[in-house]
Amino acid sequence: MVRHDPARPGRERGQHLLRGPVLGIDPGTRHLGWAVVEADGPRLIARGFGVLSARANLPVPKRLMLLAEGLRRVVAEHRPAAGALEEAFYGRDARAAQRIGEARGAIHLVLAEAGVPVTGYANNVVKKAVTANGRASKAQVMAMVQRILALPDPVTASDAADALALAICHLQQGRVVAQRGVEHLGPSGMSPPGVSPRIAEALAREAARSAGVGKPRPGQGGGPGRTQPRPGPRSG
Repeated sequence: MVRHDPARPGRERGQHLLRGPVLGIDPGTRHLGWAVVEADGPRLIARGFGVLSARANLPVPKRLMLLAEGLRRVVAEHRPAAGALEEAFYGRDARAAQRIGEARGAIHLVLAEAGVPVTGYANNVVKKAVTANGRASKAQVMAMVQRILALPDPVTASDAADALALAICHLQQGRVVAQRGVEHLGPSGMSPPGVSPRIAEALAREAARSAGVGKPRPGQGGGPGRTQPRPGPRSG
């Protein structure tokens, strides 16, 4: 039986959601993304992430058994305080939905054995928590995950990136509740309600990068990144 703590309103519940490392899991019967993220003051730190895989030619029960064994090792090593799992999306084809449901069942079993409470999040909710856009592309999510966690290199495995985003989303939800809707001001104005300073900073940097803020003016600067002056209007 999955352990669920009773919902408690206000700051107390928010602090509960923020306590300890969070294990984000992107479910699948061939590839299972996992990530452990922990809050350290205003920062979010990735303690580990990766992808568990099983051969496609194996029967589904065998694949689920192997993935469950791998997930048990992850749980034993990182001892998460909570799990964040992607909700089933019923808009996809029935066979894919069935497979995702089977993977979710195996994940719930492993986390229940370890006494880890699980929260499910819809895909658009996760995207909005990470990028402030519920319809963001995978590339945008992966870029923001790297910025929020200050990772030295991009996360190239999409399953691992999705798991990191799930963990960030869970910690973000805890901050929203703990702050009771308090908003943070960023360099370019007010960030979305309840967004943590780290995410607000990453969003501001991404917006500035997209708008070209901080680039050398024409004719200034040097090196390979120098902006060339635009040609003036032709005479005659």
